Amino acid sequence: MDTINVITWNLGYSGLGRGSDFFADGGRSWLPPGPGTTRESADAIAAWLGGSDADIILTQENARASVVNYWTDLKGRTDRALARYRGEFHADFRTRYLPPPLRISNGMATYVRDGRVRSEIWPMPSDGDPYDGLIRRRYGALATYVDGPGGCWVMVNVHTSAFDEGGALRKRQVATLLERAEAAQARGYRVVMGGDFNLRLVATGFPHTTEDEYLSWIHDFDPAVLPEGWRVVADGATPSVRTNERAYRPGENYTTVIDGFIVSPGVDVVSVAGVDLGFRHSDHQPVRARFRPAEDLPQARCEG
Repeated sequence: MDTINVITWNLGYSGLGRGSDFFADGGRSWLPPGPGTTRESADAIAAWLGGSDADIILTQENARASVVNYWTDLKGRTDRALARYRGEFHADFRTRYLPPPLRISNGMATYVRDGRVRSEIWPMPSDGDPYDGLIRRRYGALATYVDGPGGCWVMVNVHTSAFDEGGALRKRQVATLLERAEAAQARGYRVVMGGDFNLRLVATGFPHTTEDEYLSWIHDFDPAVLPEGWRVVADGATPSVRTNERAYRPGENYTTVIDGFIVSPGVDVVSVAGVDLGFRHSDHQPVRARFRPAEDLPQARCEG
């Protein structure tokens, strides 16, 4: 293997398919249209991931069964579809104090086909988080060390805040992760940060009729925060997210690109492409990328 094929996808807990709107984005609904839609989405998501043939899969808003998806176990389905992979899960969105069946456990799951050495959580700032009380965000990126082509790769599964005032928290979260990632790169590791950054990674101009009042959460990624030699890798031709103020209708909902990758020096980009699934089963769409090691770094091995 001389390249690594990576997919990132925010799965929308199988509750944000094309027929859904959501109150936090200006819609009216707290729950999906019905259990039939969540089961259909979960089955389709798992089948697509299982057939993707990726080396590493980074998922966000992967979810256990709970009220928000009509007790559909999305994570159980993805685990079974990816049984050949080693998986790690970090529940970064979950309830406190509530017993089943009211308990919610959503988060990021990373699946590695070969070469996984270990995983750890890289903490992110949480002050300024709008969630409190019974529901808490446990912000942290899921970093997985993988022995791959050219030595050790650190695959960092990222999901930042979405509704913080002015995007200030999510920008500080990215800056904090970059400090940790730069330290890993200094040890000879190749670093790929992938996921839902909740920041517009590239300029887009897809047609839409969404009113400005529903776009207050949209903020741009600031390339000035990148250390020298680091870069954003995203597909500006295929939208990766839609707004949820209404059910999805092409050309009406605002769409843009907030899902993609940030890569360190020592990582060459072979390709990157969004996958247009018509937002059928999630309010995000997958992004595929293929990376290979550049020749200007030593082949450092992962430490166990």
